Amino acid sequence: MLSGTLWPAHPRPLPGEALSSWFIRCAHANGMKAQTFAVRNFGHQRQLWNRDIDRFAPDWLLQTMSERTGTPLAQVKKMTALLFEGRLFQTKNLSGQLRWWLPLKMYHRIYRNFGIQYCPQCLAEDAIPYFRLGWRLAFYTFCPKHQIMLHDRCHQCQQPVAFHRVELGKANLLDAGDMNHCWNCNTLLSEAPKVPVDKWHKRPFTQWETLLKIVDRQFRDCGPFNKARLILWHQMCRLIVSENLAPDLQSHICSVVKQPVRELRKRKIAFEQRDLEERHYVLSLAAWISDAQAERKLRTAIKKRMLPSNQVHRDLKAAETAQLERLFLLPPSKRGLK
Repeated sequence: MLSGTLWPAHPRPLPGEALSSWFIRCAHANGMKAQTFAVRNFGHQRQLWNRDIDRFAPDWLLQTMSERTGTPLAQVKKMTALLFEGRLFQTKNLSGQLRWWLPLKMYHRIYRNFGIQYCPQCLAEDAIPYFRLGWRLAFYTFCPKHQIMLHDRCHQCQQPVAFHRVELGKANLLDAGDMNHCWNCNTLLSEAPKVPVDKWHKRPFTQWETLLKIVDRQFRDCGPFNKARLILWHQMCRLIVSENLAPDLQSHICSVVKQPVRELRKRKIAFEQRDLEERHYVLSLAAWISDAQAERKLRTAIKKRMLPSNQVHRDLKAAETAQLERLFLLPPSKRGLK
């Protein structure tokens, strides 16, 4: 039923859609550009595109989107990083690096990091192209539906994806088009190469794909959620990309699984700030050592001095350290592993 509070056009959220994607679709459905639509509803004082609204959406935005579309507030919140709070990370801090979350590194309205990913086949098959919230996660590097690698930039001009800028510099544009176009060169993102994912070891990739499918259905019917294994997976990713904390861990894993040792960017940046290809490579190695046989693999790496025992729990909170110790039967962090 329509009421005076609803926008003339109020499209429903699509499965797994990110809040930013939905807002753009609402604006275009009402015949406005995203910036004009935002000003009409929130005024000039409340800016949207100088923040990552998928990570931290202010209450006034969540409430307005709920009221003006007739969508339950709880559902709107699940279109943001709030969906992952208590699952992928403990609390959603307002600033700094967030575990597993791809940062945008915003400068005014320009993205300096490749924080928005996409599956070209998903976009090609969408009746209305849209961006999924799961694509903002660092471990979401391939599509479990199409078994191809995601992309984290335009395949033509190599610019970061920024669908809110599609209308930039087009004052006379009446039809804003859809989010399938690159904002910089107008190339169709759905035409990006479809690269098959190389599953070089069955067990870790099966667990990995299962996690992606759980994210896609927003954790519904996922059963007991193994947070400790996710914590360990992230810890191993951090150690592999580090030059100093565990410099021999990458080569050790590669020698065991017969994978080539690739040169990683020698910069002190968070794992989540690295590009998709490098993240996928690191994730695959970390997934192998963090799988169902993690206890044995960790102890072997430590015994061979490939993994410093005091680094397994590095920078973790006490509760997270306890989770690792319980799941993998590791001795307390103060004593280290022997």
